[in-house]
Amino acid sequence: MLLESIRRRGPSSRADLARELGLTKSTVSSLTQELIGEGLLSEGSPQASASGTGRPGILLELRPQGALALGVELGVKNTVVIVLDLGSQTQQLLEWPEASDTPLAQRLERIAGQIRQHVPGRERLLGLGLTVPGVVRDDQTLVYAPGPGWRNAAPAEQLEALLGLPVVVQNDANASALGEAFWGESHSPLAYVMLGTGLGIGLVVDGQVYRGHFGAAGELGHWKEGSDRPCSCGRWGCLETELSLRALEQHFQALSRRTEDFWGILGLAGQGYGPALEALEALGGQLGRLVANLAVTFDPAVVVLGGAGAEAWQWLEAPTRRRLSELAFIPEHACLPIRPSAFGHLAPAMGAAALVLQRFLANGGVREGNPPISPRALG
Repeated sequence: MLLESIRRRGPSSRADLARELGLTKSTVSSLTQELIGEGLLSEGSPQASASGTGRPGILLELRPQGALALGVELGVKNTVVIVLDLGSQTQQLLEWPEASDTPLAQRLERIAGQIRQHVPGRERLLGLGLTVPGVVRDDQTLVYAPGPGWRNAAPAEQLEALLGLPVVVQNDANASALGEAFWGESHSPLAYVMLGTGLGIGLVVDGQVYRGHFGAAGELGHWKEGSDRPCSCGRWGCLETELSLRALEQHFQALSRRTEDFWGILGLAGQGYGPALEALEALGGQLGRLVANLAVTFDPAVVVLGGAGAEAWQWLEAPTRRRLSELAFIPEHACLPIRPSAFGHLAPAMGAAALVLQRFLANGGVREGNPPISPRALG
């Protein structure tokens, strides 16, 4: 909790920390000395007292590169690996495309190989967070990912064996939502709309992700919508057949008889091409309807749009807000704050790294698998 306090409020004196955390000055001094010894804190400049008299307090600062977290997005058609320090600065970034039918085990082996080859300073790595496009149980087991068709897999176990690091697994929308809250968005509840090849929702309440009883909370992409389109999950009429980048591409291709993918559609929209603008307008209307439904389901304080779809916000914003205004249940919902993710398409990987750092900070700066540096560090 001491490290988390300094991360949130910035450089702090021992006296400030003692007051905020309700600890004695001697306890704070003991803990900070241990954290300095671990390379996680450093002493900065003196802080003058409020009265102008007395001995100035020495400000304690995070040493951001004292610990690093790996975040990995295992997308349907891509993989992203990011290394973040305690100050959220990117130390390494790797991205590559993947065929959607590549076996899961093969993809995990490629991830491990890339990390071994390209990520230095592995002795400072706290662990690896992995996001997947599906239902996760117990932060370890992938129950079902309908897009790539993976079922009942143990990616954490395989990556731990390959890399010798602790691994935590989470749904991509849930992890992205946590990342928004962890890296700075303080409003609660926060609803995160993961708009990509499919559709997912993450919900964070008071800094914690709501996962549901079986880990399937937020799988609104498979909300039964009544359309006549087949879904990747094998059923018919799921919401993501109408609201996803796959649906956008299909709509655009029907309007234009062209074969551009999402990024190509954005390029054409930037040139003012009518069918591209029309398809994005329709997608924005669908998004506005979803937000109106989220408003009466969760009553969030803010809605964040993430996934690759966030890159289209300049075209989606107006029709989304217009549709929300038309469908809002109460006046307050009509002006519900909606914004694109600050992290763009890197949000899932950022959120995956946040999973690791959140655990580390909650443990008082104790690396997983190591004994506490002090019994009081976990207090």
